[in-house]
Amino acid sequence: MFSKIYNYWQILKGNLWFFPALTCIIYAVSTLLLYHLESRYFRDIVLPGVLFNGSADDAKAMSVTLLSSMITMTTLAISITMVVLSLAASQLGPRLIRTFMADQKTKMFIALFFGAVISCFLLVLILYDASPQDYTPKITITTIFALCFATLFVLLAFVHHVAQSSIADQVILKVAKDLHASLDRLTVSDGDDEHEDPDHSDWPKNFEQKRQRLYFERSGYVQHIDYDHLLSLAHEHGLFIRIKFKAGHFLVEGEDGVRVYPKHKVTDELNKTIRERFILGDSRTPTQDVEYSIRHLVEIGLRAQSPGQDDDFTAITVLDRLSAALAILFQKQTPSEWMEDQEGRVRIWAKQSDEADIIFSALDQIRQSARDKPDIMFHFLDKLKILCELARTPAQVKGLRNQIVQIEYDLGFLNTIVRTVESKKKFCSELHDILDRKQTTG
Repeated sequence: MFSKIYNYWQILKGNLWFFPALTCIIYAVSTLLLYHLESRYFRDIVLPGVLFNGSADDAKAMSVTLLSSMITMTTLAISITMVVLSLAASQLGPRLIRTFMADQKTKMFIALFFGAVISCFLLVLILYDASPQDYTPKITITTIFALCFATLFVLLAFVHHVAQSSIADQVILKVAKDLHASLDRLTVSDGDDEHEDPDHSDWPKNFEQKRQRLYFERSGYVQHIDYDHLLSLAHEHGLFIRIKFKAGHFLVEGEDGVRVYPKHKVTDELNKTIRERFILGDSRTPTQDVEYSIRHLVEIGLRAQSPGQDDDFTAITVLDRLSAALAILFQKQTPSEWMEDQEGRVRIWAKQSDEADIIFSALDQIRQSARDKPDIMFHFLDKLKILCELARTPAQVKGLRNQIVQIEYDLGFLNTIVRTVESKKKFCSELHDILDRKQTTG
């Protein structure tokens, strides 16, 4: 249930409008409440001279001017945001737009601009709706004037934040933090003990002969799978469920990625209930998708190596962040494919990402793209050595060994460019020895 709510929160968090809209409501309520309290309780109180002491006509003229200025400032902030989003899409990848839109500081600054506009707009309505004999809300006017003055410094802070957020290293750091958060949430810390799957020896031997195919009626990315509810259903009805995909997979309408056993227990109503446990959307989300942020980092690294940019330093920074994330992964355990009900019996066999899959997603494309770039390839090897020393499970060793085998082949492309290829091939042999020792001691 928590992960389902978290999935909806991630979708809402990626929208640029939600927080500013909520702030506008707060500003509107606060402005009306302040005016009501002042007109009711402070009408006959002698106010300090530092407050607004002009006439109603002066207040009307200044409020209209402030409203126009705040609208102009808000438009400027939106324009700056759009320019940064365009630069991010062209240089770092269009998928990074969501990272900018989800940035809390950006939404906070835009919310303050919109809130000031709403307060000024309500002040104009209040002043022009009042008759000349009505009380002039001096406290409300002064408060809104001070708010607009403070918004000037908010604009300065917003420009500073946008300038920082457009730096490639800062974007990489932000995505890397999201990746670390996903690893902390979707993996389990379990010391140095090797992961052991639950006993699934009682899984039906004739599963494929007596299973029911479950077809999906729409296409989309799998954003969330409610495993807890599926376990409850399987336990209640005596079912066994095989899920052949994971979160982040794109389901095609009519695809039969779910199999339910036994066939005679699967009714139309139960079939529909099981399908409802899968949330499909138009885009991937990090709710249960470990590789979501990895894909973003890899895209930055690939674009940095493109002929149009040829920015090897950015690609090396991406490798640093990916290796740091993999080092964290190596100290944790990925979810098991076998899931037990409350009685300890395996009811679900679901595809999951293991360490070898994650290593492949993080390193393979960057390695292929950098095969003719010596500085990136050599840095790649240095990071592999660190990861080889940290590897502790067969899946980790398998994933790293696959990359070493591939990079030995890729080094052949560098023979005509540099003279140190042979030494790097010997370095690869040393890495094989490290992994062999890991397997022996494991």
